[in-house]
Amino acid sequence: MRMSKRFAALLLTVLMVAVCVVPSFAKPKTYENYAVLGDSIPTGYMMEGYKYAGRKTVLWPVVANTYPTFVAKGVGAKNTYMLAHSGYRTADLRRVLDPDFAGDYFNARRLPKQADAYAVDQAGLEKLRKGVIKYLKKSDLITLQIGANDSFQVIVILFEMLQENQQIMQELQQSGALDPNVTTKALEKIAQDNETLLRIIEMELASVQGFRDNFDVIIQKIREINPNAKIVVLGLYNPYDVTSIMGISPAPLIQPLIQGFNDYMKSGCKYASEYTYCDLKNIENYLGTGQIFANPELPGDVHPTPTGHKQIAEQILALL
Repeated sequence: MRMSKRFAALLLTVLMVAVCVVPSFAKPKTYENYAVLGDSIPTGYMMEGYKYAGRKTVLWPVVANTYPTFVAKGVGAKNTYMLAHSGYRTADLRRVLDPDFAGDYFNARRLPKQADAYAVDQAGLEKLRKGVIKYLKKSDLITLQIGANDSFQVIVILFEMLQENQQIMQELQQSGALDPNVTTKALEKIAQDNETLLRIIEMELASVQGFRDNFDVIIQKIREINPNAKIVVLGLYNPYDVTSIMGISPAPLIQPLIQGFNDYMKSGCKYASEYTYCDLKNIENYLGTGQIFANPELPGDVHPTPTGHKQIAEQILALL
């Protein structure tokens, strides 16, 4: 009888410990409507099934096996609203959300534009804005992933300009896109457009402060549109976190730039109390895993692999 009591006491202790442990492994809170804001990463660029959906389209397709699909499943969302668009910088998303923002010279590369003009189509933009606001109002969970194109926007835009010039692209392709003389020649042709070159220089010089100003307004506008939704802001990940060369990681070389953006999103923003910050670490991506030419249009692509999307989802769900 004495042994039975001891056994019962031991069993009770185990059960009490188990009860205490359960909450740390509990499923994320349930959310019914999930809105996704951001750039090409949440849209599933480089994932099977991805297709550019157009500047005027409010809801882009939700690509299978991207992190938004895993997050939606994890929180039991009935609806997922893909409001992210490939290429978006903070200046582009801010102009969508803020009707008083004049934007910058390159908004027309991302937003509805006038035919044969480097200017935003205001009617198309207003229609896009109304659609985005409509779905943000419906949502009780919102994730925001923005800033990667701010930090490397000059490189991205230069590559786009190269792609748009068929003669230059043919020369690059004939040289295997590796001949430095041909690449230099191509960039010199772009530089002949003095206004564009000046805009690029100005944009790069102002990129950090511009990101901060735009990010603040983006958060402010999201909260004004939806006072009650759970907002999760994703930090930038270092593509070299997952690689090393002869045992040495190149990650520290670009970490200061990335850290500056992340520190601001984590605690520098005056609206930081309005959202939960998710610090992305060790995300598998094409550049970091040595797949330099996985994307024939953009060598050294840093978009996440299918495994990387799962990792992002896991890190988001851990906060929910």
